[in-house]
Amino acid sequence: MVFTFGGNGFFGYSSGAPMSENQLMWWSTFETSALPDTKDVDPRTIKDALFERHKHWKDPVVQQIIRNAEIESIYPTWIMPELPHWGKQGIVLIGDAAHAMDPTTGQGASQALEDSQTLALLLASLLSRGGNGVVSCTWSIGQAIEIFYKIRFPRVNKIIERGKKLAGKKRNVGIVAEYTMYGFLWLLMKLPFLRRCMRDLGTLDSSC
Repeated sequence: MVFTFGGNGFFGYSSGAPMSENQLMWWSTFETSALPDTKDVDPRTIKDALFERHKHWKDPVVQQIIRNAEIESIYPTWIMPELPHWGKQGIVLIGDAAHAMDPTTGQGASQALEDSQTLALLLASLLSRGGNGVVSCTWSIGQAIEIFYKIRFPRVNKIIERGKKLAGKKRNVGIVAEYTMYGFLWLLMKLPFLRRCMRDLGTLDSSC
């Protein structure tokens, strides 16, 4: 999987599974002020915009992909604004319903699984007390939902904030910011210890 960053978005492509030998998965992610109509995609218009956005990029693979691309779909990216709580009165939200985050994080499904396990453990613990007649089931469920939010929100919010920083690399930037980004990426590739430090600080995912 190859990612190319530029001053007006980034481009990625991969030829791995489940692609065949004659197929290539690719995507161009960019900032826009207008919401595209995803139900009425004009392939010619989208391809012209794709060429205009990347025409000065030097990667020959990117240019070849754009020339041969068949535009099938476009997808807007949505995130969830911060909620004051994730549930009340026996109703609880988990996963994207509670905290949809930028897909750049790569953490959407992982955080949903962490949510479900945390909530299940809390319910099991608190309802067992209710089953012994110590407290009511209604109280136990309410407490589980409240504690669930207090446990999960700090971790999820940290990931969301990191995702916002990563998503910023998709926005149009000035020439100084663009070349600063190139310099940082060059250092990151040349200095392995810098990558380790950033991973220890939580700036990079463990997959980096």
